[in-house]
Amino acid sequence: MLESLIRKEIQEKGPLSQSRFMELALSHSTFGYYRSQEAIGGDFTTSPEVSQVFGELISAWSIDYYEKWDEPKNISLVELGPGKGTLMADFLRVAKKLSPRFCQALNIYMVEINPVLKAIQQKTISHTLNYVEKFSQIPNSAGPMIIIANEFFDVFPTHCYIRKDNILYERCIDQKEDKFVFTLVEKGDDEGPDQIWEKSSQAKGFMHEICARLVRQDGIFLCIDYGYEQGEGDSLQALFEKKPSDPLSHVGRSDLTCHVNFSCLKEIALSYGLGVSGPLPQGQFLKNIGLDVRIEMLKYKNPSKKQSLEVGAIRLTHPEQMGSLFKVMAVFSPSSLISIGFENES
Repeated sequence: MLESLIRKEIQEKGPLSQSRFMELALSHSTFGYYRSQEAIGGDFTTSPEVSQVFGELISAWSIDYYEKWDEPKNISLVELGPGKGTLMADFLRVAKKLSPRFCQALNIYMVEINPVLKAIQQKTISHTLNYVEKFSQIPNSAGPMIIIANEFFDVFPTHCYIRKDNILYERCIDQKEDKFVFTLVEKGDDEGPDQIWEKSSQAKGFMHEICARLVRQDGIFLCIDYGYEQGEGDSLQALFEKKPSDPLSHVGRSDLTCHVNFSCLKEIALSYGLGVSGPLPQGQFLKNIGLDVRIEMLKYKNPSKKQSLEVGAIRLTHPEQMGSLFKVMAVFSPSSLISIGFENES
């Protein structure tokens, strides 16, 4: 059904931008992937699903900020795209042990549009949850805000541009016979070197929204995603039934993502006068905030889980797995409260 809707739009308006195609495939109100699929764990596995230590360390990291804020009575804890709720469940389990007062101060907001995942989260997390579909729906508060986004920005629809022989093209999606195909739509003269790059206006808009909130309300935003600080090229990819797939096939049934441009997000944050740490490779960040120590502690308490704990740690931190491709960046207000975990930042 979604393919029919896309074909009709192409017939009426001509080739669709990659951004529009992604928007329909992922977020169509009825047939979009994130509206209808139990995506997390179905086609891909995120860091919290790899090891409980991931969410536990993010919890300890957040408590450090709570203490720097002199233990306020109210904190808005926001998770963007919380998946199955695994990160939040691990986060709260450790928080209850380390700082019961911190747990009592929390007002948790889950930014989620998938009804299937909402039901799973409510079974997974033993805490009162407030649901919103848009970040802007979270009420203002006198207390600070902690915002966590793990593999969230990579799903924003992204335009792809190509400059060749001083002509600018946009890569778009057309139809040929019964298949969707990529095509180049000429946009005009554009002097410069031949290159390919991506641009996500929706990702930029969301980052502006977060930064504006952090200007009004003290807090910190932790962004963890796969991407680059400086780079160019075409990074659109698809996963269907846990395997790489043609991005133009299985529309509405496969996950589409693009790498996150961290330099763009960082530039926006700095324009608001906010503090920024990172981005750092995920492996380096997790080790900085105690991954090795936590793994050893869990192995001592649970000898039978030694191998699975070690395998999970390697997957999260090894440069050839998630350790280097995934980056971590913190944006914070006031800018004087520098985040832990970025000690080895160059």
